[in-house]
Amino acid sequence: MTRHVDIKLHYACNNRCIHCVIADQRDAAMAKRGRDFRTTAEVVAELVDAARRGFDVVTFTGGEPTLRRDLPDLVRAARDLGLAVGLQTNGRMLAYPEARGRLCGLGLRFVVALHGPDATVHDAVTASPGAFDQTMAAIRGLVATGEKVTAKVVMSQVNVPHLPALAALLAEASVRRMNLTFPHALGLARRGFDSVVPRYRDAMPFATAALEAFEAAGGQAVTEAIPLCLLGDRPDRASEHHYRASVRSEVRQLDQDPRDWSADRAGEGKAKAPGCATCRLDDRCEGVWREYLEAFGGDELSPVLDQEI
Repeated sequence: MTRHVDIKLHYACNNRCIHCVIADQRDAAMAKRGRDFRTTAEVVAELVDAARRGFDVVTFTGGEPTLRRDLPDLVRAARDLGLAVGLQTNGRMLAYPEARGRLCGLGLRFVVALHGPDATVHDAVTASPGAFDQTMAAIRGLVATGEKVTAKVVMSQVNVPHLPALAALLAEASVRRMNLTFPHALGLARRGFDSVVPRYRDAMPFATAALEAFEAAGGQAVTEAIPLCLLGDRPDRASEHHYRASVRSEVRQLDQDPRDWSADRAGEGKAKAPGCATCRLDDRCEGVWREYLEAFGGDELSPVLDQEI
């Protein structure tokens, strides 16, 4: 069992994505701590504690971690402690060769958020003009130097029709891993729920086409927060399917004590419709985000019966 810890470095960000979940966390951190960041020493202390407790992998998240000048030092500190390191980033700072060069060659896995196939769509999702060009420059630069890059695509009402084109763009850029994520209605996504969160029934034809196109081009695609019944004959695409079997995750935010994210995600964060109990995949599926079920009900969820497998 791989043990993974998500450490939030700070909540500052140079995007303001319509689906962003951290707005409420930032407000809570300011109220609790009077600041929305960890110092270098505090992050190192978290890393030492994680290594001592037997964690294998750390992911640095935010906010936007690349805004921190100490990020290369934090990556080295984690590697020196024997931790594998992932970085969740919008990539904008990594468009600059000097900034990118400080992180390349350190053994990172870069998870770069891209939410549209062009500036019109991506910049609308990020509410940041110029973001698309910078993120694509970062992706191409990282791929060119042989870094491990996963594209993180968060679905929304803005980008759903454009998912197949986005998958084609990623394949053309030689990105080999894609994570297609359904939004969690917290933070800004909660505040803009009616214009942000799509219906599964509307989104899945585009999502399925994007997944199939990316895989046909030789890429590896996974999903997040899409119930197994909606993945057709490929329930193995669900990242949760793998997490439950082989990964135990903890998240360390700035507004609360460390959380067992593996347990909280499935137990508190998600819920199922009554009919899910008859589904053959029930014991493997986490359901959908609770906020979605409360808003729309579970009519879109169709139990998979034995004869359908």
